[in-house]
Amino acid sequence: MKKFFGMLLSVALIVSLFSGFALAEETDLASLTFGPGWKIDMSKDYTGEQYKRFDGLEFTRIVNTSGFDLPEGMTVDDNDRVWMFTLRTGMVPKTLWSASGDAFTQKKKACIASGEIPDLMQVDMNEYYALVKTGLLADLTDELTGGPHPSLQGLYALGDNRALDTLRVNGRIYGIPEVAMNFDGSPLVWIRQDWMDKLGLEEPKCYADLEAIALAFMENDMDGNGKDDAYGIPVLPDFSASYGGSGNMCDLFLNVGGAALGLWQKQDDGTVIYGSLMDGAKKALNMLNDWYQKGIIPSDFATWNSDTIKQIVGEDKAGIVFSPWWGCWDALSANISLNKEALWKAYMLPGEEGGEIRSASGNPVHSVYVVRKDFATPEAFVYAYDMICNGYDIDTEASGFDGISFQTNNFFTPMGASNAPSILTYPMNEVIEKTQVTHEITSVEEMRAYIQEVTGGLIRGQEDQYTLMFNYGVPVINAIAEGKSPREVTVGDSDEITVYNNYVACTVGIGALAKAQPVPVCTAFQGTTDSMNKYFSFLQSLESDAYIKMIMGNTDGKTIDEYFDGFVADYLAQGGAEITAEIQEILGK
Repeated sequence: MKKFFGMLLSVALIVSLFSGFALAEETDLASLTFGPGWKIDMSKDYTGEQYKRFDGLEFTRIVNTSGFDLPEGMTVDDNDRVWMFTLRTGMVPKTLWSASGDAFTQKKKACIASGEIPDLMQVDMNEYYALVKTGLLADLTDELTGGPHPSLQGLYALGDNRALDTLRVNGRIYGIPEVAMNFDGSPLVWIRQDWMDKLGLEEPKCYADLEAIALAFMENDMDGNGKDDAYGIPVLPDFSASYGGSGNMCDLFLNVGGAALGLWQKQDDGTVIYGSLMDGAKKALNMLNDWYQKGIIPSDFATWNSDTIKQIVGEDKAGIVFSPWWGCWDALSANISLNKEALWKAYMLPGEEGGEIRSASGNPVHSVYVVRKDFATPEAFVYAYDMICNGYDIDTEASGFDGISFQTNNFFTPMGASNAPSILTYPMNEVIEKTQVTHEITSVEEMRAYIQEVTGGLIRGQEDQYTLMFNYGVPVINAIAEGKSPREVTVGDSDEITVYNNYVACTVGIGALAKAQPVPVCTAFQGTTDSMNKYFSFLQSLESDAYIKMIMGNTDGKTIDEYFDGFVADYLAQGGAEITAEIQEILGK
């Protein structure tokens, strides 16, 4: 009897402790208030397992204030960022300590080293790998991949689940990845459209076509000064696909031979390889050496920097350049400002006509939210992040708050929102078609409603890329249809150059990405290891010198293939093999 009574008491205690953890339909949502009286928007349908709430569940955290002061009357755990988090999740943060700058960094390191971590903590990839090794973290694999979290799973699917794969250690996931936009640094191929039209050249369909266009520009004195002073393709000695950027040649290597320079790649058998050592690099290096011999690659490119490219392009000495979608504000900026006749078009090219297009997508993980292993309900944070993606909303009218104009900095929120990886590609491809070609969408409001519908609310259409595409791209496209030059369009108070820059960035540049729908290529390992700290700086110099020499043909009488094999052997012998082994041990197979 006593045993039975004890069991009843235990059950009663459990029910008491977890009575606040319930589905929306089991909770009187209308009665809940947060902060100064904020209310949940009751016009939305919150039916479904994903809307499970954890009202009253407390958890500890640490806060990097990053030097930001709190408004008068607010505290680190009682402010508008926290109120919004609790409105969406029901969970209540309790800060163990807060600090800023180096003080925060040092206290956090001590916290991790001691093993006394808070219930929830935001970490970088190095900290993530270290914590996984200690066994301090909750395994969230099953909840993330199989739990009722459609918005969160949809968010990661928009990035081909690469963020989840990056966190896998021996197949298991010990954190919730915060993700960001893909392809922000992808070096598109920008070409002077007005020069192509003047010479009657067709658009390129592969890198062989690009070579022919470069030679045509060089041979036809496009700036009209009567001098043989043109450049084919101004590039930088920059090959890493970790981000890309202006003058970077990483996408050329990815598509000609398939080598992912600067990235760690997992092979089919589960082993890791450093992308700059991949055999496919030989094909691209041989092509680039041929371009160098023909003068397409500048003879002194190894000494160039970004300002050199801006100057060369600005002076009409080159009509081709590798630069991201925002290149109009970088490599193309001087040319667009100085030459009112210059027209630019962007392309993404495969190695062979009709082939797959691959591009550097950037790091798949921005940061990681980890949960202490012995926290009673670690799955609560997965539910929480699902709601942050697309869940409970604030009743802006009843709350007297628009849900956007926070007084406190985002550093004070327990879990920051992610940007959908596919912002630049999907549904951008469909949106450009419907706003600029078929005109099925005729207003910003219609565009945003469509975007939210097809992405399940994961992309709102309020992102600058979509807004600028509509506000500047549509008027320019309409002007072109009327026979006007895209360089003479004004919109409101925006002058011709401002309008053209925004059109080039968000319709031409992003449009090339959206049309190509490139296969994203990213690293399988974002951290550093002990051997990296010892050898990597030297190895990077070794790599850069070797690649420059192979492009220039300074290979000591060897073929490029032979020289490359020697470089790989040297790289591995001088620390590369040790680094590879450490990464393999961290990631497992």
